Amino acid sequence: MANYRIPGPVCAPTDTRLIDHGNLRLGLAVPPGPVCASSHLYPTLDLRETQGKPVEPDLGFLFMQCSNPGRGLTSEDFESAAVALDVEIAVIKAVAEVETAGNAFDDDGRPRILYERHYFHRLTFGEYSIKYPDISNSTSGGYGKFSAQYGKLEIAYKLNADAALCSASWGRFQIMGENYKSAGFESVTEFVRAMTISESEHLHAFTNFVKSGKFMHKAWQDKDWAGFAKR
Repeated sequence: MANYRIPGPVCAPTDTRLIDHGNLRLGLAVPPGPVCASSHLYPTLDLRETQGKPVEPDLGFLFMQCSNPGRGLTSEDFESAAVALDVEIAVIKAVAEVETAGNAFDDDGRPRILYERHYFHRLTFGEYSIKYPDISNSTSGGYGKFSAQYGKLEIAYKLNADAALCSASWGRFQIMGENYKSAGFESVTEFVRAMTISESEHLHAFTNFVKSGKFMHKAWQDKDWAGFAKR
C-alpha cells in the first residue's frame, strides 16, 4: 500500500495525500489532475487494523470530489484478460464498449454507475421503502437520467453505506457492487475504491468475476451471449 495515490486532484495548493504504510500523510507530489472548482479535501483516515478488523475508508468523496482516474485500456490489458479467460480479444473489447457506451467514468472522473433501487430494498429488508420509494423499492426501474444516479446513491449511502454500494453497477463492465467477492475483493468498499482508480482495475475485476462462475465462464468461451448475460 506504500505510495498508493488516492485518485483525484486535491482542490487546494499542490499538496497531495498519499497512503504510506496504512496511514495518510501529506506528500509533495503535484495533484494528479486538473484542480476542481471548489475545495473538498479527503478526511484523514486511519487504515490500520482495529481489534483485528481493518477500518474501511469513507467513500463520501464520491459525492463531492472530482478525480483523475486512469482512463483507457492498453493492448496489454486486453491481451492479459483474453489469455486469462481463453477468449478472443475482440470479444472483451465488444463487451467493454456495450456496457458503458464507451465511457467508464463520468465527467467528474467518477466510475459510471447505474443505481438499482430493488437491490437496496432487498439488502435493507424494505426498511426505507415507504419513506424513500425512489431509493428503495421492491420493483426495479425508475432509473431516471444518468446524471441522477450519484444523487440517488448518495441518499442511499447515508442510510446504509454497504447496501448502497452493493446496489449499483460500477465501471466499464457494470459489475454490481453486490458481486464484490466474485470480482476478487474482501469488501464492497475495497471494490468501489478500486473502481475509482483506473479502467485496468475494472478489467481485472471483470476477469475475476467471469472466472468465478463455472457456467458463466463456459458460456463466455462458447460465445453463448444470452447464457452469459443471464448468468
